[in-house]
Amino acid sequence: MNKMEEENHLNPPQITHQKIHEFKTNKPTPKQEGASKTLVYILTSVVLLSIAFLIFGLVVLRIKPPSLRLSNVVVQGLRYNASSLNMTMTADLTLHNTNFGRFEFRGGSVALLYGNATFGAGSVHGGRVGARERGRIGAAVEASGGPSENYMNISRDIELNLVRLVMVAELRGEIRVMKIVNRHRTASMNCSMDVNLRGQHVLNLSCK
Repeated sequence: MNKMEEENHLNPPQITHQKIHEFKTNKPTPKQEGASKTLVYILTSVVLLSIAFLIFGLVVLRIKPPSLRLSNVVVQGLRYNASSLNMTMTADLTLHNTNFGRFEFRGGSVALLYGNATFGAGSVHGGRVGARERGRIGAAVEASGGPSENYMNISRDIELNLVRLVMVAELRGEIRVMKIVNRHRTASMNCSMDVNLRGQHVLNLSCK
């Protein structure tokens, strides 16, 4: 072992006061740590708020047309002969609003179709259905028809005591969500049925 190695071995490097001071100054202060945590909290809050607004927009503010279905129909005042048919149909409509805002609708129309021709008509009063609620609407349709180009097969159907009809309806209105969103939407219905003349009741009711 040479003389220099002996001196280094006997006199190891000393940690000076200046170096200790440098070590202390490199360590983050409580103030810096607090600022870093605050920044993390702010960024986390921004991300969570962004996710919440996205969910709010996709779920709450997504506006769909309410569904309209024919839940029940009763045949009244049925009169018919070999070539003509007259009756009144009293219908119960179900309006289902799946939106997170109420549906306010104006008066609408109901029509009864035989083939592609209008066989009868009625009206529906205006009203409203609450958010994510169902409402019942009543309507009466006066129907009559006889031999013509529009009702070419009605005599055959009367002879068979079974008349195929389609009831359609349309309600126009607005969906109002939290006084933020107001969207025009239309609820429509298309339901087919067979009217048994002898029994004066409806069969095979189907809506789409």
